[in-house]
Amino acid sequence: MSNRLTSLVAGVAIMVAASTTVWSAAPKQTFNPKELSGIWSRNATGFGGGGTCKECGDRGYSMSFPEFTPEGQAAFDKNIPSYGRALGSADAAAHPEEHIGRRRSQPPALGNDLYGTCHPMGVSRGLLYPDPIEFHLLNDRLIQHVEWRDSIRTIWMDGRKLPTLPVDLPRWWGYSVAHWEGDTLVVESNGHDERTWIDYFGYPHSDELKLTERYRRINADTLELVMVVNDPKFYKKPWASDVKRFKLLPKDFIKTPEGWAGLLEDICAPSEELEFNRLIRDPAGLGHN
Repeated sequence: MSNRLTSLVAGVAIMVAASTTVWSAAPKQTFNPKELSGIWSRNATGFGGGGTCKECGDRGYSMSFPEFTPEGQAAFDKNIPSYGRALGSADAAAHPEEHIGRRRSQPPALGNDLYGTCHPMGVSRGLLYPDPIEFHLLNDRLIQHVEWRDSIRTIWMDGRKLPTLPVDLPRWWGYSVAHWEGDTLVVESNGHDERTWIDYFGYPHSDELKLTERYRRINADTLELVMVVNDPKFYKKPWASDVKRFKLLPKDFIKTPEGWAGLLEDICAPSEELEFNRLIRDPAGLGHN
């Protein structure tokens, strides 16, 4: 069995073994609002994919409607996501209060989400995925280790400025700097590769995207995040995210069946992902058995 399929089976086994009361109410604890190091997760059971916790918000960027420029609308129309309410379905028609971005999903075999062929997620989408992210806060940088696809992002806190747009070498995870405003960590980034999406519903961005993230630790086990997209080429005005929340996992909460604690190695190997598409995604999308 390939690692891709094995990891799914192992993840289910680990989730069953893990406590499902990780988010239960705990006595109030003292905490340092500027101490962000630790493993944070938006997952309902801590890790393993699936849904987000009740107060964490969904995988979407925002329930508010974006206002596209003509160029942004054209880019949005080209993206074909496989997440959300099915295009043309009764379910989609029953929710006109939602932007069409959340009501246009098609089977993976018919979509064009590069994420399905092991391309990196990019910043906002990586933060929205409901699997753990380990924060390492150092003297001059914050490192975010994203478990899903085993990705590393470095956020510099050494006083450097963001590069001038357009950058010569766009990055899948952009260029990121941060500073403190009181107890809120403000992260700014640019130079994002245009091939990444804002979220799972296929909202696009251009090479002019500047993303702002504001992290605030509101209690001992909850980290709050609000993002703002500034992209004048694709959006008529800044677009703010809904409030997203992460919960702090105990250090040894994630373990392999052998008892090895820490983030799982959930790498996307192209050969395995292509096989996964052939055996599972594409047949499902095309209606084959």
